[in-house]
Order: sequence, then structure tokens, then C-alpha cells
Amino acid sequence: MNDMTIRIAIGCHSYLLGEGIKKLFREEDGIDVIGIFDEGIDIKEILKLTPDIILADFKIFRSFPDEFPEDNPTKILLISDRSWLSESERQIPELLTRGVFGILAPDADSQILRKAVKVVYAGELWLDRKLIKDVLYNMTHVDRKIDLTRKEKEIVSLICHGYRNKEIAQKLSIAEQTVKSHCNRIFKKVGVSDRLQLALYTHKIWPGHI
Repeated sequence: MNDMTIRIAIGCHSYLLGEGIKKLFREEDGIDVIGIFDEGIDIKEILKLTPDIILADFKIFRSFPDEFPEDNPTKILLISDRSWLSESERQIPELLTRGVFGILAPDADSQILRKAVKVVYAGELWLDRKLIKDVLYNMTHVDRKIDLTRKEKEIVSLICHGYRNKEIAQKLSIAEQTVKSHCNRIFKKVGVSDRLQLALYTHKIWPGHI
């Protein structure tokens, strides 16, 4: 075994399918499947196992909470199927803000699965070319429809100038918790998960205005 072992929890709508995926990792050094779960299990119960990666199909993913815990290091690698892709491509940007680090294409084989697990574990995104095109296309169209309030635009401007929540609260004479609430709403509207991504998208979408 390698010094660094990747701990994986597998989630499938069929437990039998989950067992089949587990067997694919049996001969793989450095990967340890710590549990298999099917529909209906609470995400909190999965996180108690402290997996590095949750490998789940979309039927399982629908049961996850809208907001994946921000302070949790667990990453989600999602197994897609053709019916889901044809109906839900526009959800991809949102999924990427909810703990999803990778989406396996329907034609992915076991070799690609192993590679994707290692890429996601390293903190990188795993998307095939078609999915990347879908993400860029949808973000381009969604960006144009972003509607921020005056207060939200003020906060975005301060974030882009490097101010932290406490400093923003002082400048705007509001509570720090209120700033956090505004930030969460802004992140959702823009489709990003952190301040750096917000700054990058802001300069792309509203150049010269922030």
C-alpha cells in the first residue's frame, strides 16, 4: 500500500452495482473502499466515515442537501448516465459549487474511473471535453442574467479589493453575519464557491465596473 490511501465511499441506487464498483478497486494500491450505501441514507452518516471521496450516481446525489458543508474536505465524484446528461446539463455549474469535483461521462471505463479518482483526490476537477463545453456555454448564458442588488454589488466590489468579512461589515455598518449571508447569496447567483472565483468572474463579466 502507498503511504497515502484514498478513502472512498460508494453510493449507487443499486447496492449490487456498488459492490461491483468496489471490486474494480480491489487490485488498486492506495485506494480503500470504506463503505457502500444506497438511496435514502443521510449524508451526515456517510461523512461520519470520513471518506476522501464520495463516488455516487446521480440518483443518490439528488438526496444530498442543497448545501454541502463548506468546511468538509470530502469531494464528490459523480457517475452520470445518458438520460441525466440529456436533461440536466444546465445543473453542472451548480453541482460544481456543491462539493462535486468530477463528473464521469456515461462511456467511462474502469481505467478512466481509477484515473478520475486520483485526479479528484489531488483537488483537481475531472470533466470530459463535452462537459467542459457545456459548463462554459451555460455559464456564459447564465452570467448575462445575474441580477445583484445594490448592497450585493457593494460587497462584491469590496471583496474584489481584498476586504474580509469583518472589514466589509465595518465599512457598511452591518453585522458580520449579515455579510456572510450576502456572500452566500452572491456565490449562488454567480455560480462560484469562493472569493477568488468570484473575483475572477466579476472581472470577466463586469470589466471596469468593479
